Amino acid sequence: MQNTDYRPITLTPLSPIHIGCDEDYVPTNFVIQDNLLHYLDMTMLADLLEDDERRKLGENQTIGAIQYFFKSRRDRFAPLAHHIVGIASDIAQEYETKAGRPVQSHTDGNHTYNLFPISRTSYRSLDLSPYLPGSSLKGSIRTAWLEAINQGRPLLDAKENNQALQQRLLGYSAGQFENDPLRHLHVADAHHEEDPAPTHILYAVSKKKRPSEHGTPELKVFLETIPGLLSDAFSGEIRIRPDNKDGASNLTWQHLCDVCNAFYWPQLEAELDHTHLAKMLDPAWRQVIQDLLREELAELRAKQQGFLLRVGKHSGAESVTLDVVRDIKILGKKGAPPSYRKETTEKRFASERKDAANNLLPFGWLWVESCQDAYQYLSIAMRDRLRPHTLVLREAQQNRLEQIEQARKQRDAARQAAEQKRLQAEQTARLEAAAAQAKAAELAKLSENMRQIVQLRDAIDKRLVIGQKIPVSDHFFGGHIMALVQQALASQDWSSEERNALAAMLEERASKLINLDAKDFRKKLKLAALRGQA
Repeated sequence: MQNTDYRPITLTPLSPIHIGCDEDYVPTNFVIQDNLLHYLDMTMLADLLEDDERRKLGENQTIGAIQYFFKSRRDRFAPLAHHIVGIASDIAQEYETKAGRPVQSHTDGNHTYNLFPISRTSYRSLDLSPYLPGSSLKGSIRTAWLEAINQGRPLLDAKENNQALQQRLLGYSAGQFENDPLRHLHVADAHHEEDPAPTHILYAVSKKKRPSEHGTPELKVFLETIPGLLSDAFSGEIRIRPDNKDGASNLTWQHLCDVCNAFYWPQLEAELDHTHLAKMLDPAWRQVIQDLLREELAELRAKQQGFLLRVGKHSGAESVTLDVVRDIKILGKKGAPPSYRKETTEKRFASERKDAANNLLPFGWLWVESCQDAYQYLSIAMRDRLRPHTLVLREAQQNRLEQIEQARKQRDAARQAAEQKRLQAEQTARLEAAAAQAKAAELAKLSENMRQIVQLRDAIDKRLVIGQKIPVSDHFFGGHIMALVQQALASQDWSSEERNALAAMLEERASKLINLDAKDFRKKLKLAALRGQA
């Protein structure tokens, strides 16, 4: 579109980011081993299960039994994973001690199991890699833009809700969204260009903003996150379309940089310097971010080459609401009415440990950049500062990708082997069917007596496969072999050719089966009589 500003952007997560997609890692479809979550494709796995395993899995009705089924076979299943995610060691330990075991037993005999609900971050169904939805990015930009327009002014009245506030600030009426000036801002989903960005499963823990003598239960949930300090993890695009209406001319890349930095920069600095919570932050991470804000990012900000955003879950109410009009609902004790304040009393952090008072990381910080050639040296300097952290994350991700590729090859080989086995079974079945058909046609041409000889021959051959001789006391000898001999000798319906055929078959086949010497064999089976020599 003519005069549209097409702006390619790179996005660097500075701290763990979780943008929910309303999906969990299904607890019966993964195993955890070596601090890695191995996610299984059940369609593929079904082809690799043995018949006995399919039967056992079908018999398991409780979530605990299914968890135990997979956990007890993780040595075999883990190498078959089609998606692998790093996981905090404390969460892995919880899985080790609790998965497949009841955490509570009830008087009615039922049990409660730990479901290990792990919320997934937004991902592409094509390759399961994480991405940053453009809607989330634009939502954060919108908050900063509204704050810049409002300039700290209070609500017109207590009844003005969020929608009415946005309409007033942006100058459009209800039902006339086409007049919203931010409709000219388009933010594309941000994806990786080469290898997928890694993800890591952490605890989300809650901490009081002020020291308190009254301990309260802390939030502890599992979240999949995109790790921080991962330079140039995603690429995207911002498009700004021109608008001839008054008031829209200031919608430029440069103004976006100024507006977003004006809103989010002080918030990040306040987190790093918080009198109570700052000491709980990971000191190495805190130092890196402080150095960036003081040096490379500060210069990039001054040159309008990029801006800070805060996106995703647990960004904090302060980052998603306007400063002066903020009125956050704070739930009190059970039964007590809620209160409303300008800031929250608690803050959520990402943690490797379940019970942690240090080495915490805030959620959601992101650097968005579109750097001109003249300032690439600053962008390169930022990447150099992040390189030690990025390399660790990338190397671990590369190992996981190689394992996934190996698993894919293993699955392909297993499928090919299964297909070959199926084709061989089909070929064997066809040959057996053809042989049975030919045999049936052969038998149809024979007399009834000759059919009985052939059927006895086949029965003897089946026993010869076992390789063990039978005594004359065996029922097969008396009930089958001698019964046919006596019938042939006593019946007038047997011709001399048929009796000779029976004698020849018995001497060739039955002599190998009956535990008699040659002389006794011929005498016992009356071979001379069958041949008309008696």
